Amino acid sequence: MSVASARGERQLLDMLSTLDVDAVGIVSVSEIAGSRLHDQAVRLLPEARSIVVLAREIFSEILDHNTPHKEMGEGSPRDMLVPHQDYVNSRLTKSAYDVCNVSRRQGLKALPLPAANYPTDQRHLFSVFSYKHAAEYAGLGSLGWHSLLVTPQFGPRVRLACVLTQAELPSSSRQGDDLCNGCGKCLQACPARALAEPQNGEAYSINKFACSVFRGGSGSCSECMRVCPIGR
Repeated sequence: MSVASARGERQLLDMLSTLDVDAVGIVSVSEIAGSRLHDQAVRLLPEARSIVVLAREIFSEILDHNTPHKEMGEGSPRDMLVPHQDYVNSRLTKSAYDVCNVSRRQGLKALPLPAANYPTDQRHLFSVFSYKHAAEYAGLGSLGWHSLLVTPQFGPRVRLACVLTQAELPSSSRQGDDLCNGCGKCLQACPARALAEPQNGEAYSINKFACSVFRGGSGSCSECMRVCPIGR
């Protein structure tokens, strides 16, 4: 590693602690060789050496009003969630671009992966890059029965953004415990009946199409996130 590269990577590490986010994690791409996440990362940025994961809380006070049913034309408190998430997404995306700007100014390639509207394969409902698996590798939490990332501080009530960078940064410590206690509240609350108890060592079992169709038809649904007791 050149002196210039080492200096740039140190500067990047220093700025991560100043970001307007609630949590930051790092994954060394070389340490996840052979995984789907590794292949996704190098497909997007062949020079990627690190994945930076950024998280911000979704306020439970707002989420608690987000019931899955609403009368046509009704003025409902659940409508507060969309502008709240828009704000959270915008702040996360700005932070991702701030990381990229520092990396690129040091001559290290970087690709921002924003908190919303990232490309998804609609045939199979797979994102071209899995933020939640990146966050799990980065030590921010573990996956729950609802298929969401569960964090110690906020449970599943977080939004994520990521950055792929050519900088070689040290990985964060991985979360050793499975934070999901298997209480089944998300399974019971799911109005789309899209969730099932995972089998054969899987972290979760979800019918993505049932979930997506219900969310589209009802206008919004976050029941699994809302009822999860972790981080309350």
